[in-house]
Amino acid sequence: MSECCEAAISAGLGVIGFTEHVDFDPADPGIGFFNYDAVRSAIDDVRRAYTGQIRILFGVEVDYQEWFTDQIEEFLAHHRFDYVIGSVHAIGQQALMTDAYLAERDPFQAVSDYFEAVARSAESGLFDVIGHLEYKLSRGGHIRDRLENRAYETALARCVQRIVGSGSILEINTAGGRHTDESIYPGAIALGLYRRFGGIAVCLGSDAHSPERIGWRLVDAAASADHAGLIVISDPERRSSALSAPRRRASAS
Repeated sequence: MSECCEAAISAGLGVIGFTEHVDFDPADPGIGFFNYDAVRSAIDDVRRAYTGQIRILFGVEVDYQEWFTDQIEEFLAHHRFDYVIGSVHAIGQQALMTDAYLAERDPFQAVSDYFEAVARSAESGLFDVIGHLEYKLSRGGHIRDRLENRAYETALARCVQRIVGSGSILEINTAGGRHTDESIYPGAIALGLYRRFGGIAVCLGSDAHSPERIGWRLVDAAASADHAGLIVISDPERRSSALSAPRRRASAS
């Protein structure tokens, strides 16, 4: 964590969020690894060490599948975080866009099932932030490229409208830089729909996984938000007060 804080300060960032994964699917290799007390202690240590240099948030990214909603509720009821990200990585214990997932679905169903799961995660009311919308859709055999634009955008629009209605906000995630496609999630079309349906704020995440990726392409992500007419906030849990404030131009700081 100290290396990540040093990297964030060097990158000129005023805030950093540490967001470990919590998994409840027995098929997930990360099941049982999260230790709240250990992470909380480490957060407290770096907050003391970097007082006055950078603001440090304690978040969590929860893998969402509807069948273990009760477990997520129980976990969040007994653990305090500055913000909670909900992300869909699998459906029915099948990782997204793998051969097993695609074997049971044509391209439209593969994408529609994913968007439906994301919309339900938002409507669960469990999450402040919806993580990396459109994740993996440029991979998995380039599933996005195998759909007509109109069909894809119709399914995307239904999902985004439900996210806005839920009160959750979108994360703009630059993790594509760790993969081969260099994508930022979600793309311009999704952000435009989010604004059209009444979305106002987004948060930015480099999803770094290592110090050298801290802040990766956040300037590009902020520009995407600004182009869509969205504001960037750095404290997702306080989104209610942020959304009632006058609009301002997004920045990467």
